[in-house]
Amino acid sequence: MERGDISNEVVPRLVIAFEGMLGVLPEKPERVHELVARRFGRRQRMAKRTVDAYEINDALARVIWDTVWRFRYSVDVVTYLGDDAVGPLEARLDAEGLPIGRVWATTPERLARRLPYMPDVAAIFDNEHHLIYGSKGRSLPAAPTTLIGAL
Repeated sequence: MERGDISNEVVPRLVIAFEGMLGVLPEKPERVHELVARRFGRRQRMAKRTVDAYEINDALARVIWDTVWRFRYSVDVVTYLGDDAVGPLEARLDAEGLPIGRVWATTPERLARRLPYMPDVAAIFDNEHHLIYGSKGRSLPAAPTTLIGAL
């Protein structure tokens, strides 16, 4: 808002991948269980269990709060677990109290193709696929201190 007028300024978005960034698997057996559930088509029933198998990266959660509060960025989360995991993931992030604007499912390749048509996305943080996102792809250490420094 500027001098009583509503601003039409677009708030830049940061997109964070859930797998390997915000959500980390504590052990390998859980990952094997997830892959078996995908193979046999029981993803609908297993989506909540799969999302719950991940632990929230507390250091990144604190950095997300700092970024949203001090730098006025919107933060979205993308998952590669499929559409069935979006509902349980939204509920989990809401229960954790994180200021996440939107959660959606896609594949890294599809997101890379859509990226030129998303001018409001400032960066995509993904340790595994950051190279396919071109100049907007970013990688972070396990305990980041800031997201803005990586821009």
